Amino acid sequence: MKQILYKIKSLFLLIVIASGISACADDKGNYNYHDIPEVKIEGISNSITALAYQNLSIPVQLDGLQADENRYEYEWLVIRQFEAEDETDTAREVLATTKEFNDIISLRPGPYKLIYTVKDKQLDVFYQQQANLSVVTTTSEGWVLLCSENGNVRLDMISTVLGEEVHSKDMLADSDIPFKKRPLALIALSPESKEDMSAVQQVDPTSPFYLLTEEGTTRLHKDAFEWKEEYLMKYEMGDMSDAKPTHITSATYFRMMVTSDGIYSSNFSYGTEALWESRLNYLRNDDNTKEYIQIAPYVGCNITNPMQYAPVFMFYDLDHKQFVYHPGGMYGGLTGDQTVGCLNMSDDEAGGNAFSFPIGYNYVYMENSGRKYSESAMMPGFGFFNNITFTILENNGIYHLYGIALDDYYMALMGMPAYTKTHYANLSNCTDITRAEHFAFSPLNDQMFYAVDGKVYRVNLDTSTPSAEFQFEVPGEITCLKFYLYRNAENARRSYDLIVGSDKGGTDGGELRVYEAVDNLAQITDYKEYHSGFGRIVDIIYKEPITQE
Repeated sequence: MKQILYKIKSLFLLIVIASGISACADDKGNYNYHDIPEVKIEGISNSITALAYQNLSIPVQLDGLQADENRYEYEWLVIRQFEAEDETDTAREVLATTKEFNDIISLRPGPYKLIYTVKDKQLDVFYQQQANLSVVTTTSEGWVLLCSENGNVRLDMISTVLGEEVHSKDMLADSDIPFKKRPLALIALSPESKEDMSAVQQVDPTSPFYLLTEEGTTRLHKDAFEWKEEYLMKYEMGDMSDAKPTHITSATYFRMMVTSDGIYSSNFSYGTEALWESRLNYLRNDDNTKEYIQIAPYVGCNITNPMQYAPVFMFYDLDHKQFVYHPGGMYGGLTGDQTVGCLNMSDDEAGGNAFSFPIGYNYVYMENSGRKYSESAMMPGFGFFNNITFTILENNGIYHLYGIALDDYYMALMGMPAYTKTHYANLSNCTDITRAEHFAFSPLNDQMFYAVDGKVYRVNLDTSTPSAEFQFEVPGEITCLKFYLYRNAENARRSYDLIVGSDKGGTDGGELRVYEAVDNLAQITDYKEYHSGFGRIVDIIYKEPITQE
């Protein structure tokens, strides 16, 4: 650990001026010099993890102390490294003034800078040593599982705290949340902006989780998923309506959600005061009147590129059975059209030639894969990519797969395509795919997985007529199949992992298995992680800790 020594020295220069008299004296060099004793601090680790509201002991070894220890003062100071939640979150706090630390940690969970200071009062010299302090709880990091227990919401979590696995069951059991029936999804938007521009803040950082149910939607607190009245979705709506979204997503600051009665946008560059605005699910008729349309329950967009001005949001029009899109963000300011709703996607406007846009097909599934397709022309050289949104449609009993890379509508204003047709596949050779209820697309490979009962199949998307390869089977019924895009760089490789939730029936019959899906060809057989004792799993996310820049 780097140790910092601060030595405070004073030099006084005496100039004696007497009117009409000047005198000089030879400097004989008669000074007494003494070495300042240096204190070495040892025993404090670079990184310290502490469990909130539990005792923390930090033994310290100090070499070089003088015999009279009363001449020394000690201080344990923490500096908060995350955004304050309220006035109680002070930027700096002295935890103790003892030689060693042995006390209860009563800090809010999150990252801190810990600074230990030893001051020699006699010599006015002080010595310091710093460490990264991470204050955690049993819910700071780990798998969060949204379950259904007899149709009721149940939120479980598996975490590893100080080397021990902790299973937190039914964390909302004592909550006053009004929506506890028929859970749909648990969605985590980005709670923080990164200095390297890899992410922007998309939600109130104190409550970044959206719990979606058929009854309604609310946010949950970042620490232990606590609930407050102010987290209800109606307080984010401009008209205070009780919106019931089926999907919420965001392309950079610009958020979009789809509900049973329409799609709504919100610009989070305005911060926590940003509201969801009026419905956008309409086409313009020839006479410029609005024709409202029913939209499939998912929003397609470029979820991995944080630098977009007018991101393209894609939907499937259930009335006309066609792809449509909304040019969001700054489109109105760039074009002067402040009333645009949805526009038809067309072959003439699109880049690529993988397929022609179909009309009349039935919607099956859509997913923002995070799979990189091409570098963003808006910010070349910065490592920002357009990713692929995959859609499965059905026609005459055959499933068809379409891959579309969604870009920035600003590209269209510069004469380049705002979206590109990247993939097409006829899935009729894939075993039992029309019986599949769950699909998952790898964010790092050209692979699609789907589940039928308890079996999982893999499809390599490198041909227009692929077949399915059986991978593995789990006991019971698969209820959730997905990949998860991790936010923190140290977890990037885990985005290869295929996450499988299943239910073998009975109380606590839910099981979680995690498989590494790196190789496009090798069969996946063994899971790398297994947990059990859940309700019927509906959705799974991984809660990552706040990073310490």
